[in-house]
Amino acid sequence: MPIILLIRHATTEFVKSGRLPGRTPNIHLNEEGRQQAQALRRALEALKVDAIYSSPLERALETALPLAQAHGVAIRVVPELADVDTGAFTGREIKQLAEDAETRAFWRTVQERPSAAVFPRGEGLLAMQQRVVRALEAIAAAHPDLPLLAEQQAADKPKTRPQHVVVVAHADVIKAALAHYLAMPFDAFQRLSISPASISTLSVCTDAQGHRRITVLNVNLIPYLQRFSL
Repeated sequence: MPIILLIRHATTEFVKSGRLPGRTPNIHLNEEGRQQAQALRRALEALKVDAIYSSPLERALETALPLAQAHGVAIRVVPELADVDTGAFTGREIKQLAEDAETRAFWRTVQERPSAAVFPRGEGLLAMQQRVVRALEAIAAAHPDLPLLAEQQAADKPKTRPQHVVVVAHADVIKAALAHYLAMPFDAFQRLSISPASISTLSVCTDAQGHRRITVLNVNLIPYLQRFSL
């Protein structure tokens, strides 16, 4: 099974505004976000990246582009990796949704019982998790372990290596995926935190007894970027 690097898109002005982006088109990285995307490229430059997948939204594609250029890998766009369709709530201020009398009960459901939350004229959060997991399972199946070159093989080491697959998506998409693979109840997924330009490394493999073993590591690159002189 591949090692999947789940990367949240880098920073945008829309994110900083505290509004709900959903699938709003033409949300681009700001200057800070572009620096974060370059920091991602530097952080992963020594890694052999075999494939890059992205949400179709611009903020994800712009985050993926420096990695794709550095590794000579085409970006494969997967519509199922798009952000939650927030329907009638798209563009609304999150603070206002949490406080206004007509929306606060629904917003509490989003935060405390997301399995029951369906955005008006939009998507249910549980349905979002289901489509994302289907997409990741398909991606994983498309990237079996690769044989090592003869000169790389040794008697005491495996003769194959896992592929390294980058998937660039959105905070709720990544949180929902991690909740699934960690066997968390979906109603607890909001407890997870995924920062802009962070990397969540997901490794799912099956042992000799047929049991799935899952490894997850989350790395927030923002402190790295702040120390790194561009």
